Amino acid sequence: MSQPTQITVIRDGLFTSRRLTADINDTVTTAQRLVKEHFGRRPLTAVELVVTSPKKIPGLAAAAQGAAAGIPENVYAEKRLSCTAKPDDLYSLTVIAPKNTIRVLINAKRLRRRPREIGATLVWAFVEVDQLCRKGSLERRIALTRHEMGTHVLPKGKARSLYRIEAEMEDEAAKVTGQIVGKVIRQNRQAEAAAAREEAGTAATAQNAAA
Repeated sequence: MSQPTQITVIRDGLFTSRRLTADINDTVTTAQRLVKEHFGRRPLTAVELVVTSPKKIPGLAAAAQGAAAGIPENVYAEKRLSCTAKPDDLYSLTVIAPKNTIRVLINAKRLRRRPREIGATLVWAFVEVDQLCRKGSLERRIALTRHEMGTHVLPKGKARSLYRIEAEMEDEAAKVTGQIVGKVIRQNRQAEAAAAREEAGTAATAQNAAA
């Protein structure tokens, strides 16, 4: 029997919203369950969700993937990954991390302004967690990290091929997130409609009894 994925939510920085972190903590298990139900599997790896500022995301991403790729600290400390070129635009970023873990860096500034996006952001993140647990994904991410940090530069054709796969994974994450969120919205509407019908029926019964 598979064991539940270990999930840890970390608030990074004195000015990171405590309430946002609490809301994420309250929502994360549901998001993970929805993704598990969609794919029919649960990734057996520890997942750390780090709620932080967009300013810190590039450094945290470089440190996590650099260490996971076996790159010396003095190298990755000075490098930044292409996926963090516009950190303010990110809702979250899912990266590989040391000790066979996956780290989700969450943009606290963006989600604090858009609290309704918390659920969709976490669903997207766990779709990416699933992707990174698939065969060949870790090796691809390590190869691209070493390529971008200059420790093992890939031939242009190979690099293009790996970046194309990463883009396809992002497209899949967007599609699956839309499917899951859409399903939840439909189920909620159906539940609300059923509750309204039940309430109307109860009221009618009470009215008939009174008559």
